[in-house]
Amino acid sequence: MAMAIPIKMLAKSYFLQKGRFAVRMLHGDDFFRPGEWFCIVRHAEASMEKRTYHFHDFLEICYVSAGSGYHAVGDTEYRVGKGDLFLINDGTTHAFFRGEDDEELITYNLLFKPAFFDDRLLPFDDFTSLSFSYLFRGAWEEEQIREDLHLSVRDQEQVEKLLQDMMREYALRPPGYQAVIRAHMIMLIVILMRGFQGQGEDDHIVRRRQSLIESAIRHLNEHYQQDIQIEQLARQCFFSKNYFARLFKETTGMSVNQYGQRIRIEQACQLMRATDKTLSEIAVEVGYADYKTFFSAFRKQKGVSPQAYRTEHSLAGQ
Repeated sequence: MAMAIPIKMLAKSYFLQKGRFAVRMLHGDDFFRPGEWFCIVRHAEASMEKRTYHFHDFLEICYVSAGSGYHAVGDTEYRVGKGDLFLINDGTTHAFFRGEDDEELITYNLLFKPAFFDDRLLPFDDFTSLSFSYLFRGAWEEEQIREDLHLSVRDQEQVEKLLQDMMREYALRPPGYQAVIRAHMIMLIVILMRGFQGQGEDDHIVRRRQSLIESAIRHLNEHYQQDIQIEQLARQCFFSKNYFARLFKETTGMSVNQYGQRIRIEQACQLMRATDKTLSEIAVEVGYADYKTFFSAFRKQKGVSPQAYRTEHSLAGQ
C-alpha cells in the first residue's frame, strides 16, 4: 500500500458534499493543444472550502511535489504529502485540496490519452490499455496496476527532474519536443511500475523505515549549516549507526555526509546567483569553517571553482 492512507470513508455524506461543491466534467479538448494528446500542469491546489470535484475523459498522473493535504477519490478521502503519486482513470470523480493547517499543496498533473504513446490505443481511455502497446508489453500487467504509490526519496528526485524537463519542453516547444516528452513519460511509467512491483505484504514496515529516513532528510535540509552527526540522526530514528547509514544510502543513493555536502553546495550556488556576498561569507553561511574546505568541496561537486561558477552564472544572467 502507498503512503496515502484512507482516513475517512465519506459514505452518504460524500453525495451531500458533491451536492454542495461543484462537480465538473473536464474535456481533453480544453487542455490539449491542436494535434497533441498530452498536457502538463503545475498547480497549487485549493483550500478545503473551495475544492472542486471533477472527472475527465482522459488519463491523469498526479504527483504531489510539495506541501500536504487531501485527495478525495471515489468514496474515500486520503491524506497526501510530498512523494505521493496517483493514477486516475477517465470517469473517476476526485478532488485535491489542502486542510486549514496545511502548507501550500503543489501538484504536477500529467494529462494524456493512451494514443499519445501508440496510435492504436486511440479508442481506449484507461491505464490497462497501455499494456496493449509494444512500449509496455511485459512491464504493465493488469494485476500490478494500483491507484496510488509513495515514491522513495531517490525516485522522487528522478521523477521531479523528469517533470521539470517535461515542463520546459512543453512550454518552449523546441523541435522534437513531443518525442522528448514521450520518452520522459515512458521513463516515468517504468519507474512507477517498478515501484508497484516493490510494494508487497511487508510494505507497512518499508513505509515506516522510509518515513523515518525522510524525517532525517528534512532535518538535514533544515540544519545543513550544522555539523552532521550521524549518531544523532540514527538515534532519532531508533536505528543503530551502521544500520541507519546503510538504509540512508539505499534510500538516497549517497551517504549522509555526501547528502549534507550536496545541500550546502546547492545553497551556496543559490547565494552566489542571488546575492553579492563574498565567497568567504557564503562559505561560512552554508556551514564551512574556512574557505579552503569550501573551495575543495565545491570543486569536487561542480567541477569548477566557486569563482568560476559565479562568473559563469553572472554572465548568463546579463
